[in-house]
Amino acid sequence: TWTDANGGYRLQAVMPATRVGTDGAVDAPHFAVRVLARGILTQCLTRVYFAGEADNDRDVVLQAVPAARRDTLVAAATAPGEYHLDVVVQGERETVFFDV
Repeated sequence: TWTDANGGYRLQAVMPATRVGTDGAVDAPHFAVRVLARGILTQCLTRVYFAGEADNDRDVVLQAVPAARRDTLVAAATAPGEYHLDVVVQGERETVFFDV
């Protein structure tokens, strides 16, 4: 999705399901996000998880992120079926991006 003039975005989608790999690794419900912007010479890759999901505590990628930074990846519930997360590219509360 594109951002508006103020940097806001809105995504309407079906909540993904938890996936368990053949090796037992858990992927909690999440969306993969790729951030592109003028002045950024490479793509920034991250994930958006959802507050209150029981499998967040078992997700191998989320658990690999330092505990103090995990909240930059977890969208807060704002209404039934609605979530909010600010993706911060630089500065205080910068979103965790992955070097893939």
